[in-house]
Amino acid sequence: MKIIKITLVLIALLPPSFLVFSSWVKLTEKELIELTNVAVIGELIGSTTISNNETQDGLIVGIIKVEKILSGPFSDDFLLFVIQRSGIARISSTVNFKKGQKGLWLLKQYGPTTPFLFSANHPQQFISSSDINKINHLKSMIITSNK
Repeated sequence: MKIIKITLVLIALLPPSFLVFSSWVKLTEKELIELTNVAVIGELIGSTTISNNETQDGLIVGIIKVEKILSGPFSDDFLLFVIQRSGIARISSTVNFKKGQKGLWLLKQYGPTTPFLFSANHPQQFISSSDINKINHLKSMIITSNK
């Protein structure tokens, strides 16, 4: 009887099998810069859904109002980055972004056929404007790597 009670308590305390928690491998600053195709200071002002003509897949994209371009083949006032494919559930490895996030965005090109569409699928690819020391350090690394 005691074993049954202990078993029931353990079952009650264990998380359900459908709960999955994601973890990302921490990138070094050098790896982060090497993965970056475009680096900008900007604010996430919203999101929208676009469709890919080649695959007919919909993509939910974030819209960044660019304040300053630090590196990369980009010169517009706004930048689009893929948050996730539309019509699919968020999974544990989906990075969550919120409207109004300001800071340094270290983005990579989404695909070879979409030169002006980027992705941020690692939490280290966004550094909040409140972490000014980290932003300044990464900015100096980006400037050095561009030489």
